[in-house]
Amino acid sequence: MAKIINSNEELRLLIPNQLITIKGETPLFDKLAPFLDLAEAWVKETFTSEPTYNTICGYTDSNPIRIATARLVVADAMRRAIPSLDLVLTPNGFATVGTQNLVAASKMRVDRLVGSMLTHRDDCIAALLPELPGASRWLNSDQAAFFGATLFPTLEIVAQSPIPNSQSLNWERYLELRPQIIDLEASLAEEWLSPELMSALRAENLRGDLPPLRHDVVRQIKAQLIAYLQKGSFNSRRLADIVNIIRHRPSDFPEWHSSDTARLFTPPTFSNRKEASGYFF
Repeated sequence: MAKIINSNEELRLLIPNQLITIKGETPLFDKLAPFLDLAEAWVKETFTSEPTYNTICGYTDSNPIRIATARLVVADAMRRAIPSLDLVLTPNGFATVGTQNLVAASKMRVDRLVGSMLTHRDDCIAALLPELPGASRWLNSDQAAFFGATLFPTLEIVAQSPIPNSQSLNWERYLELRPQIIDLEASLAEEWLSPELMSALRAENLRGDLPPLRHDVVRQIKAQLIAYLQKGSFNSRRLADIVNIIRHRPSDFPEWHSSDTARLFTPPTFSNRKEASGYFF
């Protein structure tokens, strides 16, 4: 099984703080080994898929996807390991607590350090997600289907809909918002944009190959979704404007024009016939 961190030297390069190696001490790589395994399993299951992860491990050290993946693995391994390692952050770097009179301070500082590593983990997630569509076979994975289920396959939605005084971490906040966004997109699809067009737009948005006009429509749809999260309602006038753009450009939006939703905006026209009874000038 491919591994992305293979030595103490590689690990130390990815730790966001300087660690001092002490002669005779167990290398940090050995201490973190079980946590690295757990972190790799989490990254594969949640973000990359195992086939894509194995391919990423074979990329060169300078490859952006490999760098982002390795940083995420280390960040998650560190946040898992810190409580058991009893590491604290001092002005000179990490230190271990070895006397009873420091236990209380240890917990406070360890909790703070875990929090900082979770924030660093979220930064790594934010850096990795935009890169994944370019990774081998990722677009055909279950993980791609998960992130491609909305028009927000990255943590962008979290930045666009902040909660005042919220202590929620970005990744957890994304997981909270995702089902809401899925429901809102389904509502827009049924009433305005059609499931067929919304599905096509999501796929193109995930791949990053939206044509300019469709890109602009996606931008406007996302603005409506964000506005709903903030205000609790859609702007019907803006949605009507979006539909009018789509209606007048059938070659750019064929999915909508062949959908049942389109019929809601093209009601049948009734006309009388000259030969019909009751016809008069």
